[in-house]
Amino acid sequence: MKYSLTQWLLFFFLYCFLGWIGECLYASLYERKWINRGFLYGPMAPIYGFGAISVLLITLPVRDSIPMIFLAGMASATALEYVTGVVMQRLFRARYWDYRRNRFNLNGYICPLYSFGWGLFSVAQIKLLHPLFERAILEIPAATAGFLSAILVAVYAVDTTLSIRSALHLQEKYHE
Repeated sequence: MKYSLTQWLLFFFLYCFLGWIGECLYASLYERKWINRGFLYGPMAPIYGFGAISVLLITLPVRDSIPMIFLAGMASATALEYVTGVVMQRLFRARYWDYRRNRFNLNGYICPLYSFGWGLFSVAQIKLLHPLFERAILEIPAATAGFLSAILVAVYAVDTTLSIRSALHLQEKYHE
C-alpha cells in the first residue's frame, strides 16, 4: 500500500503515542505509581514511531508470511533499539533502558528476550493493529490529514528541541 507523506506522519505519531502509553503503563505497574517513561515532555515515544514505521517498510515484501514478519520485524526493531541506545548514551550520558541483567545481552542495549518481544509485536502490528489504523487514517480527508500532521510535526519539533536542551543541561550539571 502506498501512503502519502501526511499518512506516514499520522502513522508515526499514532505509534509514538501508543508506544508511550505502553512504556508508561509497564513502568507504572512495575513501580506501582505513575511513571512517565518518555524522553520527550509530551506523550510520545519516538523510538516506537520509528520502530513501527521501519517494521511497516521492512515487512512489505513478506506480509503474507507470519514467520518472516516475525524475523524481519525482530531484526529491524532490535537494530533500531541498539543504535538508539548507543546514540542516546553517547549524546546524553544516560541509559534510558538497561538489559545488562538479562542473559545474552549486548552491551545492555538489546537482549534475546526483548528481541523476541519485538518479533511478536511486529506480527501483532502487521496482522492486527495496522489494518485498523490504516482504515481509520485513510478515511481522513487529505486537507484534514495535512493540517493535523503539520500541527503534530510542529508540536513534536518544539517538544524534541526542549527535551534535548533539557537533557544536555542535565548532562552539563552532573558533569561539572
